[in-house]
Amino acid sequence: MSGDEVRGCPLCGRDNSACPRLSYAAHPWVLRECAGCGLVYLENPPPYEALEADLAWEKTWAAEHERRLSEEPVFGRVAQAINWMRAHVLHRDKLSELILRYVAPGPVLDVGCADGRALDRLPAGYIPFGIEVSRELHALADARFSRRGGRALRADALSGMQQLSHAFFEGIVMCSFLEHERQPRQALERAALLLKPGARLILKVPNFACWNRAVRGARWCGFRSPDHVNYFTPRLLARLVSDCGLKVRRFGPFDRFPTSDNMWLVAEK
Repeated sequence: MSGDEVRGCPLCGRDNSACPRLSYAAHPWVLRECAGCGLVYLENPPPYEALEADLAWEKTWAAEHERRLSEEPVFGRVAQAINWMRAHVLHRDKLSELILRYVAPGPVLDVGCADGRALDRLPAGYIPFGIEVSRELHALADARFSRRGGRALRADALSGMQQLSHAFFEGIVMCSFLEHERQPRQALERAALLLKPGARLILKVPNFACWNRAVRGARWCGFRSPDHVNYFTPRLLARLVSDCGLKVRRFGPFDRFPTSDNMWLVAEK
C-alpha cells in the first residue's frame, strides 16, 4: 500500500531519488537520507486515508509488537518490563509537567490527540482541543474534551488546523506526531499562526541520533514503517522549528540525551 507520491526532503525540499535507499525499511517502503541537510525520511508515504483506516496504529500495534517479540524474545521482554516499570512505578507524566510549567491556563491544542487522555489529565482552567484522523480515537477524544468546554476535530493535521482561529491557543502539543506528518514544515508553520504571542509549542519525537538506534540498527524501536515518515536528529529538529518562525525555549541536554529514544523541545512564538 505504498503511496503514489514520491516526495523530496520535507525539511529542505531536495530531490533525493538518486541517493542510495537505506536498509531500515522493508519493501515497498523507501527510506532516503537527504544529501543536502541529512534528514532521513520515507520517500513514498501512504496517503492520509490509509493511515486513518488499514494502517492506523491502534489497529496494527499488536501485530507489530508480536513480530518484534518473536524476533528478539529476550530483549523484547526486558524492554516490556522497563516500560511497565515506567508506567506503573515511576508514574512520570513529562507532558503534563511541561504544560503546567510552560503553558498558561486556557485553550490548548493537541495535534494527533489519539483518545484525548493526555490533555484530559490537566487541571481545570486548561480547555482541551484536539485533531485526530482516526474515527474511533476521535470519538473518544471529542467526548472527553466536550465535557471540559473544548472539542476534537476529525481531520488530518493541516486540514484540522486550517479550521481553527489564529492566535487563539495558549499552547499546542505535538507529542509523537511530527514523525508521522508528511508535511512537517507546513504543520509547524500553521501551528505558529494558531499560537498567541508568547504562547508555547511542545514537541516530542524519536531521536534518530540516539545510541540505541546506532547500536540496534533496523531493530531500533523508533523505526515504524510506514507510519513514521520523518526521522529527526536534535540539530535538524531545532533547525525546522527555527525555520518556521518559532524560538527554541527549552532543548537542554536531558531533553535530547543520547541514551533516550525520544527527545522533547519547547518552542515559543
